[in-house]
Amino acid sequence: MDQLIAKLKILLRAEKTLYRAEAQRGVNRIMLSALSIGCIFVALFFLNMGVFYQLTESAVASRAAFILAAANLCLAIVPQLLKRQAKPGPEEKMVEEIRDMALAEITRDVDGAVANVSSIGTGLKQLTSGGSPFSGGSLATLTPIIAFIIDFLKKHKS
Repeated sequence: MDQLIAKLKILLRAEKTLYRAEAQRGVNRIMLSALSIGCIFVALFFLNMGVFYQLTESAVASRAAFILAAANLCLAIVPQLLKRQAKPGPEEKMVEEIRDMALAEITRDVDGAVANVSSIGTGLKQLTSGGSPFSGGSLATLTPIIAFIIDFLKKHKS
């Protein structure tokens, strides 16, 4: 039983570690998306300024605003590329393997316990249905013997 509890603890810790890693990766994705959106807004601002300076016939300021808008659009792409690169590392894969091994061990233990309980149930069915290896053939014939043993043990205990 202690081994099963230890395996369950290992499984729980592995799941907790994987959850934290996935949450951290999610936070990183959100931050990179926010940075990308911020760069797009700045690019739109400079694009508007470029159009404004183009309309006011200030060509130098217009080109500078368009260049800054293009640079900010390029900067908006970088976080999106970094976001795609965020994948589970080797540490997480190792923790996943530990989790899978612990889960397999727990499953094997539970299946063994179920098989034991089922074999006990089958044995009891055989005992009560007359398929007993005892000479009496049924549990009803063993009842007086069991009652006698219980009474004997009670008397000698006190």
